[in-house]
Amino acid sequence: MLLEQARYKLTIGVTMDTFMDAFCPTASQVRAPYSQLNNLLYKSYLPLIINSAAEIGLFDVLSAGTSLLEKLAEELNANVHVLDALLDVLEAVGLVAVQDGCYTLTSMSGTYLVSSSKVNQLRALRGFSGSRGPFDNLVEALRHDHVKTFNNRIWASEEAALSMEQVSKAGMIQEVVSFMKSIPGFSGARRMCDIAGSIGYYSLAMLRENDGLQAHVYDLPEVCAIARKVKRDDEHFERVTFHDFDITGSSWVDDGFDLFFCSHFLYEFGAKGTLVDFLKKVNASLKPGGYFVSSHISSYTTEENRLTFAMVELMTRAMGYPTHTLPKETLKEALGKAGFGDFTIQEPNEDLAFATMLLSARKLQEIL
Repeated sequence: MLLEQARYKLTIGVTMDTFMDAFCPTASQVRAPYSQLNNLLYKSYLPLIINSAAEIGLFDVLSAGTSLLEKLAEELNANVHVLDALLDVLEAVGLVAVQDGCYTLTSMSGTYLVSSSKVNQLRALRGFSGSRGPFDNLVEALRHDHVKTFNNRIWASEEAALSMEQVSKAGMIQEVVSFMKSIPGFSGARRMCDIAGSIGYYSLAMLRENDGLQAHVYDLPEVCAIARKVKRDDEHFERVTFHDFDITGSSWVDDGFDLFFCSHFLYEFGAKGTLVDFLKKVNASLKPGGYFVSSHISSYTTEENRLTFAMVELMTRAMGYPTHTLPKETLKEALGKAGFGDFTIQEPNEDLAFATMLLSARKLQEIL
């Protein structure tokens, strides 16, 4: 077993090195885990997050004693969904503690972040809280009567698409490609659907590993227009078809696919209980025996990455989106109901920023 694991790691290392050399000119710059830098950068958001908690009176209210989430939200007149995510961040940095669902202050926050404390440091905190980042409107998002509608066009710009691609190049693309190659049906696959595939960077990477594969990327019309512009000179571009697509519309993707790839797209379906219905459509789009492959954040990972993931979740809810996690069991149960089985699961690689759980499932039966 140990020998097999060693061979697997060696194979993955060679695959990633070969891929990096071909795909990223600066391969020598990404040998260190990007998650370390990513975690460091996310910590820069903490002053604004802590200041927002102080501004809504969270520390002052908790200074009176422990409180359940719902009671605390009522006392603060806060949005319970966003407050829940905020408390998770504060717990991760040691400013609140939770036991049996009850929240309380820690010694540090009780001493320095309560306004009645003679040694409070709230003025100093405000001095660190200047920002032009995603938490600038956190106080507003925390209000109970605030209704935030998520803008599903947030990633529909050239800058956003290229930024997402660049982050993915720091290890996640290589991880996904390696996983896809391990699927029994990959080498013989001829048609792949990449839903919400942005400008096609995952598809283009997979095409390098299968000369007979054709990729079909479905995304918003403006995203597809950007893809045709920025990717037209990429190797294998002629083997990618970009389809204008909006999930809120009445149309659906084509059928007859061997592979169906989905990355960071199913969170809302899982949260709203519509995941089975979506996956039944996926089932209908696949050939018998075809494979569905998911790349989604499944849960908080190690303690080192927990704070970053907690802040991502807070950011997500503050923007009006329900969640940025899709639990493993939620996905597996929905896939089973949608006619899939033969699961293969790869747990998140802790060295990667925004590491995802990779899961493949084979279509076992038609669902009418």
